[in-house]
Amino acid sequence: MNSEKLIVIDMGVFNEWIRLGVIYPLAEKVKGTNSLVWYKRIQEMNTWGREEIRAWQEEKLQRIVHQAYEHTVYWKRVFDERGLKPEDIRTAEDLKKLPIITKADIRAHFDEIVADNAAQFPHREAKTGGTTGEPMRYLVDENVWGYETADKIVAWKTTGYRYGDSFMALGSASIFKKNAPLTRRIFDKIRNEHPYNSMNLDGDLCRKYIDILANQDMHYVYGYASAIYLLAKYALDHKIDMSHMQGAFTTSENLTAVYRETIEKAFGCRVMDCYGSRDAAITAYEITPGSYYLGYGAMMEVVDEFEPGKGTLISTNLLNMAFPLLRYNYGDVAELDNNSTAYNGQVLHQIYGRTSDVLRLDNGHVLTAPGFTILMRNFPVKAYDIQKLSGSSVRMQVVIADGWTKEDEKALIKEMERFCGEGCKFTLEYVEKFEGGKNGKKRYFMNNLAD
Repeated sequence: MNSEKLIVIDMGVFNEWIRLGVIYPLAEKVKGTNSLVWYKRIQEMNTWGREEIRAWQEEKLQRIVHQAYEHTVYWKRVFDERGLKPEDIRTAEDLKKLPIITKADIRAHFDEIVADNAAQFPHREAKTGGTTGEPMRYLVDENVWGYETADKIVAWKTTGYRYGDSFMALGSASIFKKNAPLTRRIFDKIRNEHPYNSMNLDGDLCRKYIDILANQDMHYVYGYASAIYLLAKYALDHKIDMSHMQGAFTTSENLTAVYRETIEKAFGCRVMDCYGSRDAAITAYEITPGSYYLGYGAMMEVVDEFEPGKGTLISTNLLNMAFPLLRYNYGDVAELDNNSTAYNGQVLHQIYGRTSDVLRLDNGHVLTAPGFTILMRNFPVKAYDIQKLSGSSVRMQVVIADGWTKEDEKALIKEMERFCGEGCKFTLEYVEKFEGGKNGKKRYFMNNLAD
């Protein structure tokens, strides 16, 4: 009697193998990128000890420092003015011998920061989003792109996600571009990304997107934290079963406790917050709750501390040979941990957001922008602006809508006094409208709830 063996194929594993093992390498050859090389390297490095990681980073640091000194006008001048040579910068501690570089410095000295041998390193020109002012132009080495792309794949896979699993991307131009280059659109197709605009996410749009998640076999969603929160809240409010969801990846905004709790309750899945900055070569993923594992491609510092380990983040890009950026202040505030026992690299435990989104008061209270988006939707307010007048004085200006009452005023003042804490003077003012900034955008804590 003949025996037959039943071969069972896991289609998720097979799909990932086809996309990541066959199609992706062909696309990389066409584009000239190296993210698959980094994909294998990062997985290997994740098994290394802390000393091995530090040695690898210091080797890359010495390489980028020599590149900066020998091939850029700007950094050679900086080193010479301080009587330094590349050999003087070997470790993270040595970096403190150098000044901090800001976006204003980069705008003013762009041509001097471009390496004279940049043509040897495949690169592209990029710009920051400009949400906190004038967009900043810079060059990004394809090696940086390769690392960041690979790190994202490795991190997402810790949730059970397999490369090629269909997912919804909720955002705007900062997450996806309708007129993206053909190569970008090809990579989007390979990873099975389906982009949807989350601006003006009303009830009808929430219902549409929830139906798409349910009917098109999508088990993952990626995008703005507030957008995924609104989608989850709609599902809860309308008692829609979303138990088929397997992961939610939030990005671009602070993931507040309310956002997280709502998403977890509605979707019944793991929420991984994703943090990054392309200009600073930063990737960080919340691999364990409350701990964001920083990618190895940058060395981080904290300056202007308001508590130990908490302050303004400074990045040294170890991979961008075309446009060396050492000790770059890219404008974020967070808590940095250099001694985590869970990970062999650096860890962020709390991300407050942009420097302009964080108000630190003398009484120790820290106010961050995203939480107020939730609070203010409970009041008939069209727009609001929160400013720190001093370390113990905060002012909120509001543009009220129809239905505003004295009870709303009392309730808002009570809430704000609670947030500001004892010893802080809070004042509420009424205004007719707010003017946009020079770039046409409002700055935090200014927010237009009608947008």
